[in-house]
This record gives sequence, C-alpha cells and structure tokens, in this order.
Amino acid sequence: MESIKDKALRYRNLAKDETFKELIENVANEQVAVFLDPSSSVDAIDDARAIVVALKNIDRTIQRILDEESVYDKHNS
Repeated sequence: MESIKDKALRYRNLAKDETFKELIENVANEQVAVFLDPSSSVDAIDDARAIVVALKNIDRTIQRILDEESVYDKHNS
C-alpha cells in the first residue's frame, strides 16, 4: 500500500505542474464561456456545470490528500 507521504508528494507535484494548471484553467475558462453565451442550450449549461463541479472535486481531492499528510506529520513528529 502506498504511504500517505508518497501520495501527497505525487499530488503536490501534480498541483504545482504548470501544464496541469494550464489545462485546468483552460477547461474552466471554456465552461465559463458556455455560461456567458446567451445562445448556450440548457444541456450545454448543465454539462458545463458538471465539468466545473468535477474540476472543484479534483482541487478538493488534492487538498484532502495534502491535509491527510499534515495530520500524519503532526501525529508522527
């Protein structure tokens, strides 16, 4: 089983990766454009919302793993 330290390191590296950050930002901006386009269909808006929620879930998951590492560090120092 992978240690929390190893997992946190991988997630931290991913969160700092410029290509990853650019990808997330581009996808988010594309979804915002859907919201701002008055000709967007209800289905397109629903899809955009689901994608934005998924992006936020990615951020929360990364933060959760980093938080778990902090708790681990506090209990093991």
